[in-house]
Amino acid sequence: MGAESGFGRMVFLGSLAYSSTSTGPVMGPSKVSAFVPCLPEVRINEMATSSIPLRAKKATKKKKSGSNKKNKYASTSGFGGAATAPCPCGSDLGYAKCCGKLHKDPGAFADATAEQVVRARYSAYAKREVDFIVMSTHPLNKNFVTDIEHWKESIRVNCYDNFELTSCEIVDETYEGEGDDERAKVKFVAKMTQVDSREKTSFMETSTFERAGKHIANGAWLYKEGVIETAPGMPEPEEEEEGEDSTGETTT
Repeated sequence: MGAESGFGRMVFLGSLAYSSTSTGPVMGPSKVSAFVPCLPEVRINEMATSSIPLRAKKATKKKKSGSNKKNKYASTSGFGGAATAPCPCGSDLGYAKCCGKLHKDPGAFADATAEQVVRARYSAYAKREVDFIVMSTHPLNKNFVTDIEHWKESIRVNCYDNFELTSCEIVDETYEGEGDDERAKVKFVAKMTQVDSREKTSFMETSTFERAGKHIANGAWLYKEGVIETAPGMPEPEEEEEGEDSTGETTT
């Protein structure tokens, strides 16, 4: 039986439950502590008795450090080259004409099929479109966080920085029910490449989408839940051995 969640759990980390040292999503960038070297102590008495005349040092303007540095957690969709680049979902269209439309245009998102929303969520992780990831998650998703700003920051920190998201291959798309009870299921294979090792990995997921009414995202398809399976060509995960947990209960 497949593990639960996919691009739904990517709301926090992602659907992959792999470690940051192997083929799974990183747990967020490490923080490098900055430090300021201490200045040498000034002996006041020596300065007072010195015969050397003291002159006021001309003030110099210091450049603001980091003011021009790019925010590593910022969206990378933008305009120009970034917008005309191939869409991360793997379609033959440019980003601006594919998933970028859903990211930037609420009307396009509302009119999109469930398959298009899956592709757009995949591309949102590649482009750091955090607002879209949150906006396209159903409020009844078990991982939905009511503190939206804290949730967004968690996504920014835990995005796939060490991976290139290269293709979202749609396997199947089905719809059932009518009206407010309509439900969509999309099976897809998400592919990615580890930046340093260039190791390729992927997972397969069946995502369930439902609408939450016209008052939420204009009635767009929203990610409700997902079940992960091993993608074709990928090794099956090792089964955990039966043993006892810290409470003494038998586990599998």
